[in-house]
Amino acid sequence: MVGLWNRLWGRDESARNAVDISASTTSNMIYPPVVSHDWTGDKFLGGFGETKAYDMDHWTLRARSAQLYRENTYARGLISRLLTNVINTGLTLEATPDEEILGFEPYALADWSETVENRFGVYAKTLGLCDYQDKRTFGALQRQIELEAFVSGDVLVVLHIDAATGLPKIQMVSGGVVKSPHDGVMRTNKIKHGVELDKRGRQVAYWVEQEDNTYKRIPAWGPRSGRRVAWLVYGNDTRLDEVRGEPLLSIILQSLKEVDRYKDAALRKANLNAILAMFIKQGEDKLGSLGMGGGATRKDTLEVTDGDGSARTVQMDAFGQPGLILNSLAPGEEPTPHSTAGTDVNFAPFEAAMINAIAWSYEVPPEILTLAFSNNYSASAAAINEFKMFLNWKRTQYGESLPQIIYTEWFTSEVLSQRIEARGFLESLRDPSKYDIYGAWLLTDWSGAIKPSTDILKQANGYQKMTENGWVTNARACRELTGMKHSKVMAQLARENQLKAAAARPMLELQKEFGTQDTEAALRVVNDIAATVHDIAEGAQENG
Repeated sequence: MVGLWNRLWGRDESARNAVDISASTTSNMIYPPVVSHDWTGDKFLGGFGETKAYDMDHWTLRARSAQLYRENTYARGLISRLLTNVINTGLTLEATPDEEILGFEPYALADWSETVENRFGVYAKTLGLCDYQDKRTFGALQRQIELEAFVSGDVLVVLHIDAATGLPKIQMVSGGVVKSPHDGVMRTNKIKHGVELDKRGRQVAYWVEQEDNTYKRIPAWGPRSGRRVAWLVYGNDTRLDEVRGEPLLSIILQSLKEVDRYKDAALRKANLNAILAMFIKQGEDKLGSLGMGGGATRKDTLEVTDGDGSARTVQMDAFGQPGLILNSLAPGEEPTPHSTAGTDVNFAPFEAAMINAIAWSYEVPPEILTLAFSNNYSASAAAINEFKMFLNWKRTQYGESLPQIIYTEWFTSEVLSQRIEARGFLESLRDPSKYDIYGAWLLTDWSGAIKPSTDILKQANGYQKMTENGWVTNARACRELTGMKHSKVMAQLARENQLKAAAARPMLELQKEFGTQDTEAALRVVNDIAATVHDIAEGAQENG
């Protein structure tokens, strides 16, 4: 064995004796030499292929993404699915101030939270109150901003304080007009792809190209107030040193284009099979033929020139349906059926494989992306649970990038105008050491639409056992099951129970006075009389 190993490595006996072997080596085996390499990802020389260092062409990516969203069914479907599931009608506020940090007793701010949520709900749902263009609600703005961020990679949000209400109004600026008058270093800052950065890499301003080709500088923070003025909302994750967003479709632009071409080719093939029923096969004695290069033309009659130069008229029968049939054939011509293969049988599995790959890359279960639910309960529940994890992360990310910032500015305006009382909040605005007071007042949860359970009874029973054993709170169970806030549900139930009691009291009094059986008999008589009166009234109305 040793001799074989040595021969494989080109070692003869003399070479083996010349190798330096430590005294601790008990075997006379000669091991292959250790060659030092830098790890580059190649398992063999050139195995990885070309190494690319990308410089983002944001303009081309935005243009191609917008083109696919406009004309590609797969691109439109992916973005629409994500918008509907992540945003739906808009994320809703749940104010959760930290009572312990703020010096309040537990649950002392429950009514305060209800008031804040109701006031913000009025602001969010009143048409035009929060929109700079006075035509959208806050929910519609959320959906529009996320759509633009998905398609373009990012969108600039600018806040304006309404002089009449003192509340912030939201302006959307397309990411395509956020450009640099020049990329490079200014006096103290530098501009990169339209974003002005200070020495610490913080985004301090945005440069927006105007219609007259001039540029306007929009600061990220008010120079005197220190309040938020503008920021970029991204539709996708960004790397550490990237200041501009990448369109959601950027990694699959070519794939979507190719699968759409394949679909169009299959559709054209099916269309051609539907139109062309047969063609005319020429015999050896006919030198001419119908010209195919000019394309088929649907006519009742067609002038045809034979091989000898003589002209004749051919009748074309279509019977009002796809499939043209030629009559009055010349000698030597015979009709030959066109291929009836139909559409490409390989398209469906290819399309499914592509959609599965796209869904996996975006962490969306394929059945949710395609709205095709054919799996059993366990498989569907597993897919929904996985998607819920994605939704929780995506809604948290989006909530921090837009609704929370809007809520912060709205809350500040409300406290400044003394419509909301928040002890110590204004002092904490200008005192960084009171960050805990500032943050404790602004703690929130942002929740979205809840996907209905495929088996609500099983899920409700599970949550019931969890709440009974103290594994989850009623508030959490209520939010995850219905999307509603538990305190609001209980308040509404209390009101409904009062109405039920008031409605049942006359019946109980009748039963107490006349007995149950007599009361039920009397009610039947009353119901019969009411039905008769209703029929008489309808008859009178029909007879004028």
